[in-house]
Amino acid sequence: MLKRLWHILGPVFCALLLVFGLIGFYPTTMNYSLPAEKEDAVALTKSNFKSKYKKTRALTDPNHRFVPFFGSSEWSRMDKMHPSVLAEAYKRPYIPYLLGQKGAASLTHFFGIQQLGKELDHKKAVYVISPQWFVAKGANAGAFQNYFSIGQLVDFLQTQTGSTYDRYAAKRFLKMYPDCALKSMVEKVARGEKLSSSDLKLLEWRDLIYQKEDAFFSHFSIANNFKNKVLSQVNDLPKPISYKKLGDIAIQDGKAATTNNDFGIENQFYNIRISHQLKRLKGSQKNFNYIKSPEYNDLQLVLNQFARSQTNVLFIIPPVNSKWAAFTGLDQDMYQKAVAKIKYQLQNQGFTNIADFSKDGKKSYFMQDTIHMGWNGWLALDKAVNPFLSKKKTLPNYTINDQFLTKAWAKYDGEPENFKMTK
Repeated sequence: MLKRLWHILGPVFCALLLVFGLIGFYPTTMNYSLPAEKEDAVALTKSNFKSKYKKTRALTDPNHRFVPFFGSSEWSRMDKMHPSVLAEAYKRPYIPYLLGQKGAASLTHFFGIQQLGKELDHKKAVYVISPQWFVAKGANAGAFQNYFSIGQLVDFLQTQTGSTYDRYAAKRFLKMYPDCALKSMVEKVARGEKLSSSDLKLLEWRDLIYQKEDAFFSHFSIANNFKNKVLSQVNDLPKPISYKKLGDIAIQDGKAATTNNDFGIENQFYNIRISHQLKRLKGSQKNFNYIKSPEYNDLQLVLNQFARSQTNVLFIIPPVNSKWAAFTGLDQDMYQKAVAKIKYQLQNQGFTNIADFSKDGKKSYFMQDTIHMGWNGWLALDKAVNPFLSKKKTLPNYTINDQFLTKAWAKYDGEPENFKMTK
């Protein structure tokens, strides 16, 4: 019987022993490699998005300047005017490190940003804020769980201070991920309690295991976006740079790619996502509202983290496709009220670097699909991003106001400047 069990379970046991042995003794030191880092920067895979090792390696490379570009699914729309293509083509003094996934919003980015810690200290970043994130229920729990890593939670628990922001983040986390690992510790943080010495010992062990696993598996990557989607388009751009010529290319490409519909939407996107349900989608967004949402509080978590690390951030506010908005009944006045509320929350606390494109959705070939920028949109974005990242910029004076972390602000739908700031 023992022999039979060994023949069945022995190979599995040996395989597990080998894997854990490799991981246990695997070094966590950074092995810098520009080709690998450039590939990671545009991979846009879930594993890259979650990996601390990959992000830290690029952001700490002493010879190359990678800048995090936070957002959701817009970064995957890679045409010739995409930030990564233009940066490579014109040898910009920065390389965009794209951090975005479909459904990712501020709560997801907060846990990723706090995990990076000192790697963002006194550096720059680009952060896309899509008003579409600000729905009544806030972040999607499924998407949040999909992009979350145990390493983020370990880092959060190890650095918690009992602050209002720590308690809020812990409560939001439990709502998004009620069956998470280390739940009892998160509950302590949510109550404002200190973690015990045994808790901290366990976290230290979990952190070590996570670092080794992350470093080990980070060397297995199948993405090839840099070659296929960045380098393949670089030679099609004019040298030296000419925004006039780039604009002509953007119009030409946009026109050629939007021939099968009247909305200015890219052909393939229209065929796959829209054409078969066009009648059902008519008027489908007439009741959408982005003014009341817990997303405003989640955004405050991000802003507080940026202020703590003294990160100089350029915030991008994208538009929606105006023709599509009219077809689906999306209220543009409501959209602009949401934009005004977002900008007030930013500017009131010193985050004054804002590129607001929210009124540009009617411009030709500005949008690639219903809500994502492309062609002329990317070109307009580059005119804001390149000077911000290429030139020396004074860090704004951040003055964090905890009122933006309250339910009163999340539910407020009046003029932003009339919001009563209570003590």
